[in-house]
Formats: sequence, structure tokens, C-alpha cells
Amino acid sequence: MKFQRLASTLAAATVAGGGLIALSAITATPASAETACFYKVRNVSAGSVLNVHRKPGIRPVVKKRYKVIDVLYPNQTTVGQCRRAKENWRWVIGNSGLWGGAHKYYLNKGRKFQFTP
Repeated sequence: MKFQRLASTLAAATVAGGGLIALSAITATPASAETACFYKVRNVSAGSVLNVHRKPGIRPVVKKRYKVIDVLYPNQTTVGQCRRAKENWRWVIGNSGLWGGAHKYYLNKGRKFQFTP
């Protein structure tokens, strides 16, 4: 839930500012601050997209991946949790603001930052 509020704030600031956000409140963070990371989409061709799934990994019973709920475009920067969701999967925010899992092969982990929820 805290990451969802962060995502909506970052998305609104990006749309309003027209570019990447510089977080100036990083230096003075209270003890309740949480950590998130920037991710940049890589290894995706120009005409394709990276699917963001409802949950990371493969469904245990039918051995298929979870439903695709969102996408990320090539060279797009997004926000997600720094810790992995499952082996080789990361929790990220898709293009329309939905949380989901994406394979880490297609994500380049960027800078960490702290925020107060």
C-alpha cells in the first residue's frame, strides 16, 4: 500500500514535470522511511513491450505464468521494491500504475531512494 501511494505520487509528478523527478527529501529521512529502487527496462526491442504479470513466477497447478495486467515500454524508467519478489522476479509499477511482477532479466536496477509513506 505504501508503494502504491509512492507510485501515484511519482507518476503525477512525472506527468506534471515532464521528466524524471529529483527527490530532494532523501537526505533527511526519519526512522520510518522505506526504501525503493528505480528500474530501467532493457533487452526489449523497439516494437515490443515488457509484460507485467499479476504475480511473479509461474502458477503451481497449471504451470503457466500469471495474467498480464500491465506493460512497460523499452527504455522506460519505473519504480519498484529493491528486494526480489521471487527468484528472478521483481515487483514493479507498470505503465498505467498497477503493481505486478516482471522478470529481472529485462530490468536494470538503478538508484535506491528512501521515502516516507
